[in-house]
Amino acid sequence: MPRISLYIPCYNAAGYLDRVLDAVMAQTHPLEEVLVIDDGSTDGTVSVAERRIAGSRYPLRIISHPENQGLAAARNTGVREARCDLVAAVDSDVAPEPDWLARLAQEMTDGVSGVGGELREAYQTTLPDRWRARHMLQRRGPERIYRPPFIWGSNSLFRRDVLLEAGLYNLRCRTNAEDVKLCELIRDRHVLIYTPFAGCNHLRRDSVRSVMRNFWKWYYYGCYQSPSLSCTLASNGRNFRRLWGILRKDLADRDFGCLAVSLALVPYTFIRDWADWWKRRKEA
Repeated sequence: MPRISLYIPCYNAAGYLDRVLDAVMAQTHPLEEVLVIDDGSTDGTVSVAERRIAGSRYPLRIISHPENQGLAAARNTGVREARCDLVAAVDSDVAPEPDWLARLAQEMTDGVSGVGGELREAYQTTLPDRWRARHMLQRRGPERIYRPPFIWGSNSLFRRDVLLEAGLYNLRCRTNAEDVKLCELIRDRHVLIYTPFAGCNHLRRDSVRSVMRNFWKWYYYGCYQSPSLSCTLASNGRNFRRLWGILRKDLADRDFGCLAVSLALVPYTFIRDWADWWKRRKEA
């Protein structure tokens, strides 16, 4: 049975961490260690983790950054600090099902370097949560996929040496697209697998404002590039084409609540693109 370390990157995750740790400690595949990577949280994240150390089913360590550095940096700390050759990760608002890790480990045969599972939205009652469940999916359907374009960082299992060889997650991405960019570096030389049979539950709850902000972050890759007019215009175009498809889907489904959020995203993403360009241009 392979030895596995698991890390949880956290920033102000006190509201979710107890439930996530409950799910992690209930895994049927044993863990050598669980690492809580605190990325400069200002809430009670560290206190929640500290309370769980005594009596924890698997050894629990807390590693803290002195200040917030971004999700990519937290992931890198988790990989560097892991003691096992296989490193699993779940986000701080993701509760894996009991057999999640066992199913990922089954896929990690010789020649496979990374495996990702399916993220299911636990809450879909409010308009923002329903919109996220419709349009910000982290699953690829009911079939196992050999060599997907990338594995979402929200729930994954990788060979540690492959991540180190790739130079780990790009710090310029900070909070989004770090998983995509890393997979782009390794997918031509290493086999990745997506399996829908390794399930996790997304515990996140959104407001209209937060779901709009996170949608923009999801698809804005400007952070990965130097600020320029051409990059910002290209981002405008990508967002418009993506939102055109979303608007058509909402209209076809006669989901007018989601349609209102989607319409609001058209000017919102345009303004955020240019505001970010202006900010980074002044900082450059």
